Amino acid sequence: MKASVTVNMHERIGEISPYIYGQYFEHLGNCMYPSVWDGDSPKSDNQGLRQDVIEAARELGVPVIRWPGGCYVDLYDWKDGVGPSGQRPVRPNWHWGGLESNRFGTDEFLSWCEQVGADPYVNVNLGTGTLVDALRWIDYCNGTETADALWRKENGREEPYGVKLWGIGNETWGDWEAGNLGADEYAAKLANWAQFAKKYDRQLQLLGVGSYEGNDEEWDRKVIEAAGKYLSYLTIHIYGCSIDRESSDEYYPIAFTPVYFENQLRKMISTLDTTLSRMHKKPEHPIRLSLDEWNIRHYEANPSGKEGYSLNRNSPRNLQDSIFAAGIFHAMIRLSPHVGMANYVFLVNGNGIMNVTEDAVIKTPLYHLFKQYREWMVGESVSVDVQAPSRLTPVPQVSNPEYSAELERKHQPVSSPYIDAVGAIGEDGSLRVAIVNRHLEESFELALGIPEGFESVATVWSLHHPDIHASNTPEAPEQVVPVMRDAVSVENGLNVSAHSVILLRFEKI
Repeated sequence: MKASVTVNMHERIGEISPYIYGQYFEHLGNCMYPSVWDGDSPKSDNQGLRQDVIEAARELGVPVIRWPGGCYVDLYDWKDGVGPSGQRPVRPNWHWGGLESNRFGTDEFLSWCEQVGADPYVNVNLGTGTLVDALRWIDYCNGTETADALWRKENGREEPYGVKLWGIGNETWGDWEAGNLGADEYAAKLANWAQFAKKYDRQLQLLGVGSYEGNDEEWDRKVIEAAGKYLSYLTIHIYGCSIDRESSDEYYPIAFTPVYFENQLRKMISTLDTTLSRMHKKPEHPIRLSLDEWNIRHYEANPSGKEGYSLNRNSPRNLQDSIFAAGIFHAMIRLSPHVGMANYVFLVNGNGIMNVTEDAVIKTPLYHLFKQYREWMVGESVSVDVQAPSRLTPVPQVSNPEYSAELERKHQPVSSPYIDAVGAIGEDGSLRVAIVNRHLEESFELALGIPEGFESVATVWSLHHPDIHASNTPEAPEQVVPVMRDAVSVENGLNVSAHSVILLRFEKI
């Protein structure tokens, strides 16, 4: 099959934020203990932090990471997680079940971020906490002379951490959330808390809770009208889901679900722009979207013939998941700079891009994808024209099987090409092009329209495997790995394998 990709250098879209390749921690299952923190492991430092995980995260280039949640945070008292590790109280994990040792707390998280080179994004407890609790947490991290700053110093950290990113609330619209609020109540509370956070430090970048998937325009409008002058980001959560890893039946629904994500992001951007245009007093700074929870969940049929599906968080991410994730990256790159951050759920275990055992760190195909996009697909987004065979989009697989069934009733298919491509100009002036072939079976002979001023040979990075369900496991940790080729001539086109991701880099002449 034949297709073409043409880069339009004169159509500059906007700056691509490295934060769109961000990650996420939450105290759930084995996502923190003993994978990120393990006081008994010879692989850990004197704070209990697994150094092999830190090394892998540093290699990954994690730009920003969100903690401590998520649903967990709205029942979390940050004061339980500071001070001498062995003296911290053991509590019930009020949301997710089990016990919480509090061994991984504020200082461990911020030390982890510094060792990795990632910016920390801390979510405060709006659900059951108080405004004073939140302000004291900020002061513990960033203060110099107060009682909480002195407490931090007693705990071994002399200099302030300088945490700039603070989220106020999490999925506050959800009836599963501690401190669930309606739009009017949340908007007013957010404005009040944000006002005092900004009084403490005007340079803080605050995140307010947007509606689920951008589907509640009234919620988003009320939040922006009440608190927009304080906010740097409005959050949005969208998840993909997989329910069949035995056949290829769900491949196209998953490969094209990013089209749904992009539509939902565009919907919220439109609501944001419309609301801001009607406000008498505009915010002094742009408000961007933060897709601060997203991933692709793996479900499986319930055992013993019981109806329905259950979530399998420890099923390893596979090549099919990488085709999906690359599509999400492309949506955010096209929507730069309106989308300014994203946080994949989770970095470690539980849907993670790294699977951590007692002895090893297994890098999933998603790990390699995140690493390469983080390295190459930054800078300034440029327009790309794609001419390729298309298909009607299947019903997207979103959130969970029941929710996907609801979407089927209102799904309106659109024609979307098998080839999805985006472009970026790096700080060094080089041109980078990312291409996903979403066709399950057919490769493409791709004609490339590269602007004048760039070499006709490229460095080519590719991620592919014949089996769309192939993954990396402790028994086969390198079953799916990328291939890098230098000085590949593209004058006569480029062959793009079925169900593959390819990144190209062209140097300036």
